[in-house]
Amino acid sequence: MRILVITEEDEFYLPLSIDYLIKNCPYKIVEVVRAKNPLLPSKFIAARKFYAAFGLGQVLSHGLRVAKAKVLDSLPWLNFTDRYYSVKAVCKAHNKKFSYADNINSPDFLQHCQGLKINLIASVSPTQIFKKRLINIPKYGCINIHTAKLPKYRGLYPTYWAMAYGDKTVGISIHYIEEGIDTGKIILQDDVEILQHTTLDYMLKATKLKGVQLLIEAISQIAEGTVQAFYPEGKGTYFSFPTLESYRKFKSHGYKLW
Repeated sequence: MRILVITEEDEFYLPLSIDYLIKNCPYKIVEVVRAKNPLLPSKFIAARKFYAAFGLGQVLSHGLRVAKAKVLDSLPWLNFTDRYYSVKAVCKAHNKKFSYADNINSPDFLQHCQGLKINLIASVSPTQIFKKRLINIPKYGCINIHTAKLPKYRGLYPTYWAMAYGDKTVGISIHYIEEGIDTGKIILQDDVEILQHTTLDYMLKATKLKGVQLLIEAISQIAEGTVQAFYPEGKGTYFSFPTLESYRKFKSHGYKLW
């Protein structure tokens, strides 16, 4: 089994996921691709959307967190922990091939994927939508981690939305990718309990870890030919960026961002 991993960059959660995946996946990961986020193409746009939902104080607080992470990533001799702050740093530490992709559906990237002779693409939280030509390249298709029990909370930031709506758990789904958004057959599902007075930061770490553990299990089932995939019942729900109103709901349950 030859696996291509497509992910995105952040400083706090995806490096943990990719590190765990590389360490524990029993099959060959031939390359890790960091795809561009088309919804947040710049730090300015990200800050503006963050400000609209959470206010200036949280923007400044998060900015300091990001700045610290960037320093630790660029000057690793200052990092006295065992964690990484970029996907690129994880790949370098594990001697895994790493690359960037502005558009995962472009002819150049599709040709690159065909040259890798991959059997499976594992999607770990990229924002770009997979189109038919990319989905059809690997023999076993493409699978994705979604931190919700589909069909609930399709779309963006499902962990946040589950907390804002007062759910007791955050679901995890490993599903095949189809041309729709989070609509493919489910391979595995599980839940992570939402603790009282917890933080989004804590829950994101917990759900990302659980998600990649289920991903490894799903990969093994695919390799062994034991998958029993199914379509989720019901229409479900779809969510996008957080709003100021949703943040009020989020805080009303006693939660903090970090």
